[in-house]
Amino acid sequence: MSLTLPNGRRKGTVTPPFSKSHLHRLLIADFLGGDFRRLSPDPADPDDIAATKRCLLSLSEDTAAPVLDCGESGSTLRFLKPVAAALKKRPQYVTKGRLAERPGIDYPELKSGLHELPGNVSSQFATGLLFALPILKGDSVIRFTTPLESRGYVDMTLQVLRQSGITITETPTGFKIPGNQSYQAPTIVQPERDWSGASFFIAMNYLGSEIKINGLNEDSLQPDRALPELLKKQGEVIDVSQCPDIFPPLAVALAGKPGTTTITDIRRLRLKESDRVKSTSDLLKSLNVKHEIAEDAFRIQGQGTPFSPNQTTIKTYGDHRLAMSAAVAAANSQSPITIDDASCCAKSYPSFFAQLSSLTLF
Repeated sequence: MSLTLPNGRRKGTVTPPFSKSHLHRLLIADFLGGDFRRLSPDPADPDDIAATKRCLLSLSEDTAAPVLDCGESGSTLRFLKPVAAALKKRPQYVTKGRLAERPGIDYPELKSGLHELPGNVSSQFATGLLFALPILKGDSVIRFTTPLESRGYVDMTLQVLRQSGITITETPTGFKIPGNQSYQAPTIVQPERDWSGASFFIAMNYLGSEIKINGLNEDSLQPDRALPELLKKQGEVIDVSQCPDIFPPLAVALAGKPGTTTITDIRRLRLKESDRVKSTSDLLKSLNVKHEIAEDAFRIQGQGTPFSPNQTTIKTYGDHRLAMSAAVAAANSQSPITIDDASCCAKSYPSFFAQLSSLTLF
């Protein structure tokens, strides 16, 4: 579904959806604690949350080989593979889009003991094991073979585990996980609002819009809370290893202000819903923004004037974050911007374009 976005700054109020990252974790903890109250499907759910809910409901069925339809949700697949193995299940996993091509770890069975993981591929592997290993009989250790990136997401996992009565001890190289633990079904913890979804409106504000964003927790452990601080580094070197998901709106925001900025630690961005190094580069090319790409760095020559698009339609590659980043560009553009697919935002922020259209142009 193509969509033409009017150009111009925006003014008004938005409320981001619940944080996918936080809600995925809460749903899994609920399930392991025997609390199914939140697992019912909701038409307002982002696609990724709907995937986790239906997979958890499938895991609850009295069958050793459930079908787990993960859609395009990397979180769902990576979190639930070790959980399913710990529960002695042997699921059939169904995936869509690029998910089957993205890095993964299979668990034909899961045993307590030493588990070595690369820390620089996806923190989601660690989260999956942190949920699964406590319910095994023996004690376990997670040891990272490379430095852990996206540490904030692991901290979110540990917070949810503590709230569920699970004890984890940090070590210099990873975590020690006692076995024979049981999840407690606590009073329902409300998910936080999503800093990732808010990042697009934060980027618009950086380029001159005046949008009030409701409901954000300033003390959140969500890594994407870093965007306002990173934008203060315009003209410097910015490391996104701890918050790779905000790369597209960050790049567009930096492109709209004068100064040359280098964004580093971008290698994992090639393994997302799209190759976000290439797709973000294509977006900037369509905006006539000069930039250079190295193996692990992206250098943007920002401009102090509104963008002048040179294409009638921008390709989103079916990537929700590219579609929403194009909206950031439209808020700083000399002319309207058309994207080839607005429906992909259902993955994380189904109401994004409805909320965007509710804002006043000025």
